[in-house]
Amino acid sequence: MTGSVDVAARLRAVAGLKLWPNAPLGHSPRWAWGGPAALLAAAATPEAVAAALACLSDAGSPWAFLGAGSNMLVGDKGFAGIVLKLSDELQYVQVVDEDAAAPAVAGAAAATAPADSHKGDTVILEVGAATPLPKLSALVADWGLAGLEFACAIPGSVGGAVLMNAGAHGAEMSSVVVAVQVAEPGTLRWEPATSLEWRYRSCSIPSGGAVTAVRLCLARDQVSAVKNRRRRYLQWRRENQPRGQRTFGSTFKNPPDDSAGRLLDAAGLKGSIRGGAAVSRVHANFIINYADATAADVVSLMTMMREAVYIKFGLLLEPEVHVLGVSLPWVRT
Repeated sequence: MTGSVDVAARLRAVAGLKLWPNAPLGHSPRWAWGGPAALLAAAATPEAVAAALACLSDAGSPWAFLGAGSNMLVGDKGFAGIVLKLSDELQYVQVVDEDAAAPAVAGAAAATAPADSHKGDTVILEVGAATPLPKLSALVADWGLAGLEFACAIPGSVGGAVLMNAGAHGAEMSSVVVAVQVAEPGTLRWEPATSLEWRYRSCSIPSGGAVTAVRLCLARDQVSAVKNRRRRYLQWRRENQPRGQRTFGSTFKNPPDDSAGRLLDAAGLKGSIRGGAAVSRVHANFIINYADATAADVVSLMTMMREAVYIKFGLLLEPEVHVLGVSLPWVRT
């Protein structure tokens, strides 16, 4: 307890950091399950993140970094530690280079960029890591910038999208990221995207570090063309994923060369219920909170889903959802 008090006192001295004791974590309209954090620290600047990480790395207290939390399962009793997150001040978009020669990005060339790219075809943007990804996708579409159409309905923040290399419709964040601003204990630096390892739903940001800003390379295009692509993706989402229901998105990662949703559907999981949690009848890889579900209900349902796929196909699905203050029974600690 003394260690927790000491680190809280150190955090209070950090400029640009605000603290909330016993802060609710599970009351997002997206899912509405889970309890509070013992202490929530919200950082308004990258420097505050680095300073907070220095305090936390020296403390003996448990702590975690939280983005928008759109794919987070918080335990019913909450998290008996300190949660660090970015505040709204780190939601911003600014132009770094309006007429850039296309730089190297982590994945393929910026999505939909012309095959004969030359100076003036691309724009480099710097984006605060707390910026909501769907809002950014809509904003750059209004500017006639292509490359983030795939992200039009991916919930969460830009920083979280980089950490998990979020993707949809055949594209990923690695296809547009030029550089990542990484905060580590007491330090802040820009890391070229090409020096990071990008994989399916992961990026090699150092353990104990946090993404505070991102630079993206986007291609100039006709506003109407960009918006038409976004419109098609949004229509697909409306037709193939649950709408207007509380969910944290995809529950499990896709295994190589297959779809978790297809496997779960083939195993007869659609409509399955545990307490107040249910497998969506629209898409079997989505769990919905239809009747005041608890985190325990969700864990029970996830366990049943994973076992059913293993029995039928001999495959063990790995969770895409992250957990905080709760453990998954098949994960050894």
